Amino acid sequence: MADLFSRTMVRGKEGLLTLTFRPDELYRVPTDDGASIALGRYHARGEKRFAQPVILCHGLGANRFHMDFDEQYSLARYLARSGFETWVLELRGRGLAGDCPDFNFDDQAEHDVRTAVRTVLSTGAKEVLWVGHSKGGLMLYAHLAKTPQAPVRAAVTLGSPFTFAVQPGLRTFIQKVEPVLKLRVIPTSRVTSIALFGAPPGPMSRYMMLAENMETEVVRRALANVPADIAGGVGRQFARWITTNRFTSYNGEFDYRESLSRVTIPFLLLAGSKDLLAPPMAVARAKEYLGGPVKVLVAGKAHGFGADYGHADLVLGRRAPDEIFPLVEAFLSAHATQP
Repeated sequence: MADLFSRTMVRGKEGLLTLTFRPDELYRVPTDDGASIALGRYHARGEKRFAQPVILCHGLGANRFHMDFDEQYSLARYLARSGFETWVLELRGRGLAGDCPDFNFDDQAEHDVRTAVRTVLSTGAKEVLWVGHSKGGLMLYAHLAKTPQAPVRAAVTLGSPFTFAVQPGLRTFIQKVEPVLKLRVIPTSRVTSIALFGAPPGPMSRYMMLAENMETEVVRRALANVPADIAGGVGRQFARWITTNRFTSYNGEFDYRESLSRVTIPFLLLAGSKDLLAPPMAVARAKEYLGGPVKVLVAGKAHGFGADYGHADLVLGRRAPDEIFPLVEAFLSAHATQP
């Protein structure tokens, strides 16, 4: 494997709000188009119960800490303790993956996903499982739309909006930030400067999380560590989806939705009952297009959960390790095979 990619160990710097990233192994892997991704590998704790490793993918404007926050709020480590080998994917243009010239969503969905899957399979597995939050789920939709026979056995999406037609205020927001979308890089990582003060008041915070469902210290640490800059090309592509309600390639020539009928793997779609960015109706819309079995769950009090969930709190909410993580594990376990 050394001839394919380099391996190193991580040593984070300690700080008041600083998180450390210390997987068992870390890989920085070149993509076919000249960029690179990073993958943190956790071996199964105790007995390895499943043949398929799990790849976990972060959302828009986020990085590796999104799915591997700390011992309590790491979905990656939770699954490793459940007997899965887990891989935390960090997409191009951020963190340990390194900087990258301007790119768009299509580049990530095609090259970053393919490189991640190929790298994991090079360790001996025949198929992978996928878990993506928000954009991390859209990435797999788009990849499978073009490569329906990709070796993915089953997948879970957490708050992944398949349509932007039912989210109030998004189009108005896009109109207001239009000048920023022209930049090569949208500097969303600057939000880390306000981490000590917690989430700022206003609509953006309400779209990103249900604050009452998160511990104050977790919000601060998330603001200090998770944000990553957004490539201008990615931002412009999302803006086009929001204004046109189409899920298409950057040039508009390929419709990701219309090609998903060829995708027959099982999906679990998890939605927060009070998620303003990816409300249940927006998440469930994918079921109309996917060609395989799809299970939709809404995380909220009306559906038997201990709390109503927003967007980020599907992973970082105070009850997520006890309510959301077990659902993800149970679904993956049901569709995985023994080693």
